[in-house]
Amino acid sequence: MSRLRNGKPGKADQAAAPAEAVVTGQRLDATVEHALRGLFGRDSLYMLTWALQLLASAAATPLITRIMGTVEFGAVAAATAIMQVLFVVAGLGLRTAIQRHYAGPDGPAAAARLLLLTIVLAGVVTVLADSTGPLWSRYVGFESYSGALRVAVYWAGVAAVTNASLALLRSQDRLLAFSCVSLLQSVVAAAAGVVLLVARPTATMFLLAQLSMQVLATMVALFLAPPKLLRPRDRRLALDALLYGLPLVPAVLGSFVLAAADRLVIQAELGLTAVARYQVAYNVGNLPMLLLSVLSNVWMPRIFALKGPAERDAVLAASWDALYRLLTPVLIGLSVGAPLVLRVWVPPSYQPDDLLLVTAVVIVSAVPYTAGLSVTRALLAEGRTTMIAAATGVAAVVNIVLNLILVPRYELVGSAAATFLSYGLLYGLLHLRVRAMLPMRNSPRRLAEVAAAAAIALLAAALPTTRAFLALRGVIAIASLVWFGSILVQLNHRRSAPSDDALAPLSDPPT
Repeated sequence: MSRLRNGKPGKADQAAAPAEAVVTGQRLDATVEHALRGLFGRDSLYMLTWALQLLASAAATPLITRIMGTVEFGAVAAATAIMQVLFVVAGLGLRTAIQRHYAGPDGPAAAARLLLLTIVLAGVVTVLADSTGPLWSRYVGFESYSGALRVAVYWAGVAAVTNASLALLRSQDRLLAFSCVSLLQSVVAAAAGVVLLVARPTATMFLLAQLSMQVLATMVALFLAPPKLLRPRDRRLALDALLYGLPLVPAVLGSFVLAAADRLVIQAELGLTAVARYQVAYNVGNLPMLLLSVLSNVWMPRIFALKGPAERDAVLAASWDALYRLLTPVLIGLSVGAPLVLRVWVPPSYQPDDLLLVTAVVIVSAVPYTAGLSVTRALLAEGRTTMIAAATGVAAVVNIVLNLILVPRYELVGSAAATFLSYGLLYGLLHLRVRAMLPMRNSPRRLAEVAAAAAIALLAAALPTTRAFLALRGVIAIASLVWFGSILVQLNHRRSAPSDDALAPLSDPPT
C-alpha cells in the first residue's frame, strides 16, 4: 500500500530516507574496506612476484656492469629501449582488453579468444619490424640492423604474447601459474644472461639469453592458459577489443617516451657512456614508479569487477590516498640510501656519487606519477582509452622538447628534471578529463606529507658520502623500510571482515 499523502511522502518515508542513506553509506564503506584489503593483500602477492624480478635484475646488474664495458652496456640499454617500443606495438593494447572482457559476460571464453588474437597480431607486427629493420634502424642511432638490435625485435614480439597470457592468468587469479611464468622471464633470464656473458661479454649474447628464456616462458604460459579459436561470429568481440586497446598503444608509447626516450637524446648529445651512467641512476630512482606501474596493472581486474560508479570512485580515491601513505617512507628511504645502492651496483668508473641528484629527481617523479596512475585507472575502467592516449601524447612531446633543451645545458640532471615536469603535466591533463566523471579527492594532510617527503629526498642528495654518513644513511633507509612495513600492515587490518550482505552490489535493491 502506498504511503503517499496528498502527493507528499508521509512521516514513515521521511524517516526511512535517512536510514536508507546510512545503510548505503555503511555498505559503501564496507566495500571500500574489503577492496583495499584485496588491493594491498592478495594483489600485493602478484606485485611481490614482479618485485622478485626487479631484485633479480638488481642482483645481476653489478655482475653485468663489471663483465661488460660501458659501451656494451650502453648498447644493451639502447637495444632494450627499441624492444620496449616494439613490445607495446605488438601487444596492441589487448592485454588490458583481455582483463576488461574477462569481467564481462562470457568473460573467460572471450578473454581466451582475445589471447589468440594477440598471438596472431603480435606475430604480424614482429615480421613487419624485422623485414623493415634495415630501413628504420639507422634513424634511431644504430649503424646496422643486426646483432643485439635484431634479437631485441624478436624478444619484443614474444614478450607481447607472454604479457597477454599473464593478463589472463591474473584475471583467473592463478597466483602460482602467474609466478612461474613471471620468474622464468626474469629471474631465470637474468641468470642465463650472466652465464652467457662469462663466455662472451657482448650485448648480443646478453639479449640472446633474454630471448631464449622469453620463448620458454611463453610456451609455459600458453600451456597453462591456452587460447581459444576465434570464430566468424567473434568479429564483434575482436573489434570491441581493438577499439578499446588500440588507443592504449600510443598511450603506452607516450609513457615509454616519458620513461625512456631520454636515453636516445643522451646518446645523441653525450654518448653511450653517459647513457650507461644515466641508466644506472634511473634504474635506482625508477624503482618506486616501476613497482607502482606493476601494482596498477595487477589491480585492474579488481577495478574492472567493481560495478557501481559510486563504489568505484570510493575505492579509487581510497587506494590513491593509501599509495601516498606508502610512498612517503619510500621517497625518503630510497633517496637517503641511494649512494649505498649505487656503489654496489656499479664500479667506481661510473662515478656513482655524481649521480645522486639525478637519482633523487627521478625518485621524486614518483609523486606526480602516482597521481597520474590513479586517474588513469579511473579512465580505463570507464573505457576512456582515447583520453589517456591524447593526454599521454601531449606529455610525451613535451618531454622530448624538454630533453632537447635541458640535456645540452644541464646534462643528466636536465633529463631527470624533464621526466619530473612531464609526469606533472600528464597528471594535470588526465585530472582535467576525469574530475567530471569521478570526482576523486586527496586529503590535504596526505598531500602535505608526500610533498615534505619529496623535499627531504631532494635534500638528501647533498648529504656527504663519508663512511660515517653512509652508516647514518643506512640506518635511515632501514628505518624507512620498517615504517613502510607498518603502514602496509595497517592497510591490511583496517577493520574486521565485512559481512556478505555489506558487500552486495550497491545497485541491488534491499530485500
